[in-house]
Amino acid sequence: MTIAIIAHDGKKADMVAFIKDHVELLQQRNISLIATGTTGSHLERAGLGVECMLSGPLGGDAQIASRLVEGEV
Repeated sequence: MTIAIIAHDGKKADMVAFIKDHVELLQQRNISLIATGTTGSHLERAGLGVECMLSGPLGGDAQIASRLVEGEV
C-alpha cells in the first residue's frame, strides 16, 4: 500500500512529526510513502523513506493524482 503525502507550506513540519510518530505502524503494515517534492524533501531530511514527485506548483500534485487514478496510491 502507498499513501500520498501533500502538505501546505505552513503544515509541513506538522506532517513530518505525524509521520515520525507513526513510522513504526507504517513499517509494520508495509506502507510506502509518495509525496510532492518539497514535502518529500522535508520527510527525507527527517530520515524517512519517501518517493518524491515534482514540487506541487511544478506538477507534483498532478503526478500523484495520476497514480491515484491508476490505483497505485
